[in-house]
Formats: sequence, structure tokens, C-alpha cells
Amino acid sequence: MLKPILKKLIYPWHLWRVIKLQRNRKRNARVYDDAQLKLYHQILPGDFLHYGYFDNKDIHPLDVSIRMIYQAQERYGQKLLELVKDSDSPILDVGCGMGGLLGLMNQKGWNAIGLTPDINQAKHIREKYCNTLLECRFEDMDATKYHSYFGTVITSESLQYLSLDEALPLIKSILKQGGQWVACDYFKTGKQGEKSGHNWEHFTAKLQEHGFEITKQEDITLHILPTIAYVHHWATQIGLPVKEFLVNKLQTKAPGFYYALQESLPKIDEKLAKNISTVDPQEFAKNKKYVLMNIVVGE
Repeated sequence: MLKPILKKLIYPWHLWRVIKLQRNRKRNARVYDDAQLKLYHQILPGDFLHYGYFDNKDIHPLDVSIRMIYQAQERYGQKLLELVKDSDSPILDVGCGMGGLLGLMNQKGWNAIGLTPDINQAKHIREKYCNTLLECRFEDMDATKYHSYFGTVITSESLQYLSLDEALPLIKSILKQGGQWVACDYFKTGKQGEKSGHNWEHFTAKLQEHGFEITKQEDITLHILPTIAYVHHWATQIGLPVKEFLVNKLQTKAPGFYYALQESLPKIDEKLAKNISTVDPQEFAKNKKYVLMNIVVGE
């Protein structure tokens, strides 16, 4: 089993190929082919890639089912669409994921347009939905073509990936007069925790700087935590024990391979612990808040 690996590390041509691929790894931008989001969709094939919204925010992780998560994700979409006031004008779903929200809008007969730079998501949407699809980063969309075009812009767990100084002027440009921006995402409230998400105070300051006003705001943190708690339970109560079992099995059945990997195991454990901490519901609630908003351009 080691022979193919050693071949690629010993022979000059293969070694050069290994080095070249490693150096170029950052050039293959994750935003255009996000394997992590693709995995989420394979696990939860409901065409939604967000945490969902549980009306029963006190449900225990052991009582949560995959079907409940599907229902919570659809409920989340319904919460977003309840804020849409102008259903006659085109609606842009920025970072539309696998198209779940587009599907809900299609059921209502609305003119919904999706936007995603991810090739896997774009392929899925083209095969399943008939909506117009913009295959690009939001910051790279044709602002001239869509100037004052949309009655509503929706960012559903996609705002966290956008540069505020680029995205806010663009949103203002493509909204019709009197249009609205429906945003739903999590925000950092302190200095602890993972890097993803905008800082809430910084975000609200940027809104004011660019002439936006929040007209409706709802903290839904407690309603998204059941999904996080469910994932955390599976990771700690099933994932880690299975990992320990496999390591022990490797040590017994293949001591040579175990010896080769032994020094890497602490780093693997550290990486796992870091990833699991991102789905710790208590840490999430302590360092972040999840907010649903209706935002308009101020007078």
C-alpha cells in the first residue's frame, strides 16, 4: 500500500507534481467549487444549506430527526419570504446555494433570480430549476445591467462571505426605489470564536455609513441552535468514539502504518477539536448572534 505513495515522493517527476499541486491549492478558489457545501447537500439533500429555524427552540438533540431539520430549513425560508413586500418585481437570491429558496419562491409564482459562483451549485440549479441564474461572485455581477432592477435582494447566510465595502454600494445600486434587502445571517458579538461572520457593531456602522436603515430586526439565535446542538451531539458522541476505535484498530492490525502516522495524530485531534468547537451551541450563543432583518435605503 505504501509503494504508490513512495513512488510519488521519490521519483523527481512525481515529486515535482506533488509540490506544484500543493503550491497551487489556493489558486483553486474554494468559492468556485466548495466541497464542504457539497458534502452538506449530500447529507441534507433538501436544497438548503443553512441551519434552519426551529419553532420549538428547546428541543433536545436526541429528539431531533433529519426530517425535522428539513422542516426547519423550509420554515427558515418561509420566515425570509414573509418579509418580502414587493412580490411583483424581480427578487435576487444572493448566494442561492442549491436553490431551496428559489423553489419556495417558484411555488408562489414570483420572479426569482439566483446568484452563485459555485460550479456544483450552478449545475444542480440548472438541472432542477428554471430560474435565471447568475454564475459569478456577487461583487462581480453586472451592476449596470441590473441598475434599479430588483424589488428585493435576499442574502441568506451569504452576507458573511461578502466584502461590505463592495457589497453594500452594489445592493443599493441594484435595488429599485423603495426596494428592500432581506438579510439573515450570524454575526460575531465578541472577539472569541471562529473567524467567519461579520462583527455586529462593525456591520451596523457600515450600514449607516452607506445609507441603509434596519426597519425590522429579529434575533433568531435560539431557533437555529437545535441544528447546531444536533451536529455537536453526533460529532462528540459518535464521531470521536468512532475515530478512537479506528485508531486503536490501526494500532493493533497495522502497527507499521500506526507508527508512520503516530506523530500526526495529535494534530488531527487538534483539528477535530477546533472544528467541533464551531458547532458547540453554548460557544455559538456566547460569541455570536443570528439576526433576521429587513433593510432599506434611508431617506
